[in-house]
Amino acid sequence: MANLILWRHAEAEDHSKSGADFDRVLTKTGHKDAAKMAKWLNQHLPANTEALCSPAVRCLQTVAALQALSSINVEVVDYLSVDSTPEIIASKVCNDDSSRTILIIGHQPNLGTLITKLLGMSESACAVKKGAVWWLRQRVNEGVMQTYLYAVKHPNL
Repeated sequence: MANLILWRHAEAEDHSKSGADFDRVLTKTGHKDAAKMAKWLNQHLPANTEALCSPAVRCLQTVAALQALSSINVEVVDYLSVDSTPEIIASKVCNDDSSRTILIIGHQPNLGTLITKLLGMSESACAVKKGAVWWLRQRVNEGVMQTYLYAVKHPNL
């Protein structure tokens, strides 16, 4: 993995309005925030980016904002579901292919825990805010694979 870009879904309605957690939809603010982040991502994503999205409605609506601006192909994968784990996600996306750029649209706490593991932080160190993007890069330095934080972007910045 050369680039791993983690995008938490934008603000969604609570359970009382949408019913099941899986079916929660974005709020008006969520749609606006997704559009802001999609614009930023569209300007900065490498051309070969692979987009992987949770099947949850709020994630699909978040990435739809990017699809409206670009020709990015999005693969919906069950291993990014709400009930997944950071270990499962890492096993699917982290490998030695330094040419890959992967954009993941998913959920907290899985994204935050994945970030903490890749950066060697304590478990409670990372909270990914709704709609935010964390961009990680990997490099080999003196024979050792290193993961570092390249960018963090929030819709309100």
